[in-house]
Amino acid sequence: MVAAAATGMTLLAAPASAGPNCASGYHCVFYSSLTSARHSYFNSDANFTNDTFNQVSSGAGYGQNVNDNTASASNSSTGGYESHYYLHINNNSFLFCVNPGSYVQYLPSGQRNEASSLQLTGTTSTPCY
Repeated sequence: MVAAAATGMTLLAAPASAGPNCASGYHCVFYSSLTSARHSYFNSDANFTNDTFNQVSSGAGYGQNVNDNTASASNSSTGGYESHYYLHINNNSFLFCVNPGSYVQYLPSGQRNEASSLQLTGTTSTPCY
């Protein structure tokens, strides 16, 4: 930044990038592929047991419970938040994370259909999708 100021260069912030099939500012989970039924989170959610895949009514899994049924995820954070998913409710036992503007389609065995909670966090050193 100092070098940019000294040379008269202007630095612009990059626009927020969006993950596929997930509205700007949201963190989305999918029943199957990124075109299947979806649930969108704007904030952290410590308990998926009362959540359903309530978007994309023509998609596989519409109306199913989100808890232990997430096969894919997409992060369209506009604030740079990573999506951290946990095996248990109350953000217990880290499972996987998704970087802003990124996604994972068909989580691998051991992560697929296991998520029970979501914690949004700033940038970490944890390797994420």
